Amino acid sequence: MRVCVDTTILLDILKDEFRSFQDKLYAALARRVNLVAPPVVFAELMPQFKGNTRQLNEFLKEHKIAFEPLDVDSAIAAAQAWMRYLKRKTKVKCPQCGQKLNLKEHFLSDFYIGGFASAKCSAILTRDRGIYTKYFPALAGYEHCLKNK
Repeated sequence: MRVCVDTTILLDILKDEFRSFQDKLYAALARRVNLVAPPVVFAELMPQFKGNTRQLNEFLKEHKIAFEPLDVDSAIAAAQAWMRYLKRKTKVKCPQCGQKLNLKEHFLSDFYIGGFASAKCSAILTRDRGIYTKYFPALAGYEHCLKNK
């Protein structure tokens, strides 16, 4: 089984927050699940290590996270979901000028991760299931895999 690890889980480990989500990663490690992520996760983690790629690589190696390139199928899945998101996003009225502005709650990186996970993995390990459930409905959450064991 291949499971995509979202940045949120790795941040939880680094900040020692949301223990139940950390435990899911450690359960996957104990089961020798193949944990992978796209390079955007590496980029999102970099500030936690103040740009020290050696320390970041050590952390990732310790947690057995492999990085794989974002291929065309992943980018297509990401772009399709991103376009659906852009069509749905809320418009808010500027209180000062009255112009309608787009309210953006998610970033393209979320969609790259979802596209990667849906194209290359069996499930995703994340704390942010909402975006992935809504825009990648066929993508299983790793918590469902734990229930089946």
